[in-house]
Amino acid sequence: MILETSRLLLRPLAETDLDALGAIAADPKVMAHVGDGVPLSRAATALWISNAAASLVMSEVGSRAVVLRSSGALIGWVGLIPTPHRNRLELIYGFARAYWGQGYATEAAQALMANCSAGTVDATIDPRNRASWRILEKLGFTTIGEEEDEFGLPTLRLRLEVRSEEVTGPC
Repeated sequence: MILETSRLLLRPLAETDLDALGAIAADPKVMAHVGDGVPLSRAATALWISNAAASLVMSEVGSRAVVLRSSGALIGWVGLIPTPHRNRLELIYGFARAYWGQGYATEAAQALMANCSAGTVDATIDPRNRASWRILEKLGFTTIGEEEDEFGLPTLRLRLEVRSEEVTGPC
């Protein structure tokens, strides 16, 4: 399913996205607050694209390309990914630096959340990443607390309870 906003298209990732997404995922400043903070190789990005596309087909959960409607340029990713907890997903996103501070992350996440039927959505961020913290608060997430992530790094967990009357479709 392709989701649309006034400025963006959120669509499944495709093999043809490798160059654009690979450039974003290879940028150390973009990846500083993603996962273990290490940029992805081209091969790792290709595997991510393949896995995300398959996941969206099977479950409608996974990463999506964020594309500018005006130009067709891929500017980032947004997604909902599974967690070990039943009925709980995690919101993820990342954008090329040229598109930071323009409201794209908030807009993409809002569109995705409007189509999410999960009862609870978490987000985990580096506590020093104030920009992501502000985005999540704008979306209605509340701070749960600090913990260590799977890499042993400090992370801040935020949570949003999705009410069924707000949902327009499945994730």
